[in-house]
Amino acid sequence: MPDQYLQVDGANLCYEMEGSGPYIVFVAGGNGGSILFRPFRNLLVKHFTVILYDRRGYFRSKLTGPQDYTRRIDTDVDDLYNLMRSITKEKFIIFGISSSGVVLMNYLKKYPDTIHKLFAHEPAVNIFNVSNEKDIWEDHQAIYDTYKKLGRNSAMVLFGKYYLNELDEDILVRKQCNDRVNNWDYFFEHEWQVYQFTNVDADEIEPYKDKLVFLYGAECTDYFVCKPSAVFAKSLGKERLEFPGGHIGFFTECKKFYPNFIKLCREHSLILDQPRL
Repeated sequence: MPDQYLQVDGANLCYEMEGSGPYIVFVAGGNGGSILFRPFRNLLVKHFTVILYDRRGYFRSKLTGPQDYTRRIDTDVDDLYNLMRSITKEKFIIFGISSSGVVLMNYLKKYPDTIHKLFAHEPAVNIFNVSNEKDIWEDHQAIYDTYKKLGRNSAMVLFGKYYLNELDEDILVRKQCNDRVNNWDYFFEHEWQVYQFTNVDADEIEPYKDKLVFLYGAECTDYFVCKPSAVFAKSLGKERLEFPGGHIGFFTECKKFYPNFIKLCREHSLILDQPRL
């Protein structure tokens, strides 16, 4: 499908839309791009109108003016709202991952009436609650310091060892270290020390928790990337549902992930029984 664009304050958001049926939008974490969602999208279009987009400042969503980085999370929230409202006035489904977790939760608080369901796959929310906050902050500061001194490739190596299992590390780190197209520099500079450490008050999410479904990868339960969502889901009295693969199982185990997700959507009455042929 051809790229489409929405001009918003300070950025030109690039998105793709394909399929028919209920609307589902994917929100990227880490390096802000939608590429890893495409194989999953190609299966989901039988049931959904799928929207993929690059968050502002990443890949095709170029900045067009000055940015207020003190409001970066709120800006991401409003970008998602404005994008989806330019496409549909109907309620829609959100699927988000990783460091977009704080964006997802703030969107849920601010615009709950626009959401049918929010699927949060290992959202990196309130990571300071996993263990000793001081140790976690120092570990992340060390990775940031490495980025400033030695560059993003060295920082990515440390990030991968800290967060990910071997397969996810290979895809997200080793295969991207020398890729100048990806936006890991932007992530380390503007999100690394902010998004995961911004407090999300579970009491403020409580009124909307019925809209929220937590997912996690079966192959990364022993890795740090899986732990913040376990703590946060427990604080809401919510269970997490196991899915194939690791942190990016929707990519690495796409053909196994897909039927499980469709089954879950049917259980929540989000799709009709018969897919579009």
